[in-house]
Amino acid sequence: MKMVLGIPNGSSYDATIKLLNKVGISVFENGRQFKGEIKGVDIFKEAIIMRPQDIPEAVADGILDCGICGWDCVVESGKEKELVKIAELWYGKKTRNAVKIVVIGKEDKLRDDPDVLVAAEFKNIARTIFKRAKIRFSHGGTEQKVAYTKKYDYGVCVMETGRSIIENGLKIVKVIMKSPMVIIAREKSKEIEQFAALLAGGLEAENYVLIKMNVDQESYLSVIPVVQALKSPTINDLKNGGMAIEAVVRKRGIADLVILLRQKGATGIIVQDINFIV
Repeated sequence: MKMVLGIPNGSSYDATIKLLNKVGISVFENGRQFKGEIKGVDIFKEAIIMRPQDIPEAVADGILDCGICGWDCVVESGKEKELVKIAELWYGKKTRNAVKIVVIGKEDKLRDDPDVLVAAEFKNIARTIFKRAKIRFSHGGTEQKVAYTKKYDYGVCVMETGRSIIENGLKIVKVIMKSPMVIIAREKSKEIEQFAALLAGGLEAENYVLIKMNVDQESYLSVIPVVQALKSPTINDLKNGGMAIEAVVRKRGIADLVILLRQKGATGIIVQDINFIV
């Protein structure tokens, strides 16, 4: 039986769709029905695009078989004990880091008393820090509420780069939690785990490239120690007596590696991006 996948809308939507596309999966939305046809993977019959805050409950209720959302949404929903975290996916709207749920304020000191008013994008998470303070739900723009009104003493919000917090003259009073994107389900299954591994492999591949080169017999012993491969290099004999070498190597420092390989005698060097590593 094919499953239904939950995809977050809002700020996480584009990055999620881009990751799916990278591993060969496409989502075709049907107008404004918030449903999409999935191509490129057979385990899903359709996707439902919804607010990430609603995905944990939809998975728990059986509307979705699995979903992609931030871990903060799972914790805020109170469903973390009912659901299984299949995998963590380290990406955000702008970076490849997990976002953080933070307390922000005009001062470094954290106060918690009945006179304190907190604007919180996550009321339940905020309540784990503020036991006595008054908490009001914030739909967004929390930095501005704390910075430019006299009502709010603190805010509880999502931070990815921290730029907006700094630009509004605020301070990070406390980091409550890191919140990677996660794939959640009611129970584990091989199909969902393999799907999660595919997406994780798409993110992992961003750190690596495939490098190919030719070497003659004289250069071989000088070139091989330089190629720090993820796995052992693939080596094939050439008709001219030389060898063709392929290896997956880290993208960082690739320019220096290519220069060094040329100095060692490698020729015909090709560097290619990788879609995913599983």
